Amino acid sequence: IIMDGPPAQSLGVEPVDARILRAPPRKVTDPIVTRALLTRAVSSAALIMTLTLMVFAKELDDGHVTRRDTTMTFMTFVNCDLFNAYACRSTDSCFYEISPFSNPSFLWAMVFSVAGQFAVIYLPPLQAVFQTEALSLGDLFLIVCLSSTVLLLDTVRKKFLVQYCSDNSGKRSGMIFRRRVKKKKGGASAGDTKRLRGGKKGKRSTKHDIGLSLPGNGSTIRARNVTTL
Repeated sequence: IIMDGPPAQSLGVEPVDARILRAPPRKVTDPIVTRALLTRAVSSAALIMTLTLMVFAKELDDGHVTRRDTTMTFMTFVNCDLFNAYACRSTDSCFYEISPFSNPSFLWAMVFSVAGQFAVIYLPPLQAVFQTEALSLGDLFLIVCLSSTVLLLDTVRKKFLVQYCSDNSGKRSGMIFRRRVKKKKGGASAGDTKRLRGGKKGKRSTKHDIGLSLPGNGSTIRARNVTTL
């Protein structure tokens, strides 16, 4: 929670994409959790779970859980979450198309999370609390290589699986819906025309002449009051 919380919260202040401001408003009946969102979430969770369990099974070669086993598993899981948080900065752009400096809050959150990881595995007081041990540079390199595959999965989804993993893939159906609405608004039906004609026939007008006498010269101005019933 400590390592993944700040990056996830900093996504709330991500700069708004200009395409969102130009997009049409969502319908009230549109679901918040879409099929594309579920596909992205399930695929990312499956990859993170697979990588974490794979590292744990590889380290658990003697059948006994050691500090190295928990440290490698912990580092793999946390770094997968950090890379996944970076991929979630945009629903359409890949990780190499996003500037790392466009969201300073997210950048500082990532620095805090990485510094917290190193403190947990390298500071003796925290090693005693979290049951971790120091890792070598080779171990850290392996963890970064494995956890960065989350970015590769995100790139594949955004480049080759847009129709399944993007919420903007339904633009064509939305255009057809809007065309139908415009066509319906453009022409009145026969029933509407009949009701309009019936309404006109049911109305009758009464006219009243009103005489206003002007003082002084005895002349009269006649005004016509028309009342529609």
